[in-house]
Amino acid sequence: MITMSGIRNAFWCAIAFGIVACASTPMPVEKLAVAKSSIERAEQAQAAQFAQIELNSARNKYAAAQAAADKHDAEVAARLADQADVDAQLAESTARAKQQAQLVNEMDASLRDLRNETLRKDSSGTATPQPAPQPQ
Repeated sequence: MITMSGIRNAFWCAIAFGIVACASTPMPVEKLAVAKSSIERAEQAQAAQFAQIELNSARNKYAAAQAAADKHDAEVAARLADQADVDAQLAESTARAKQQAQLVNEMDASLRDLRNETLRKDSSGTATPQPAPQPQ
């Protein structure tokens, strides 16, 4: 038989369950902020030019994380924010590495040009041309 005390206990159990369910997975606000910051750093490193695929992946995952957070799906939002952060870090590192490689190639070309110019000036026979070292 249902008694007033049983109804009251069921009501309090439902309230307690609701509170625990809401408090169990907080929204990943900090993870979203970290991912957004990583994407901004990648953009400043010119990832749009040098690592477009990685940057687009980070942006897409960040947008999906925000959508999940808007739907109050904290676990999915946290996971996607973490993935967006990692993709943005990869985009930044890739962009910086490609910029460094481009700078090395430009320096090698400048050194080759300088060597060739020196050899042309010395072609009167006053200097023996030295073979250019091969890039490693």
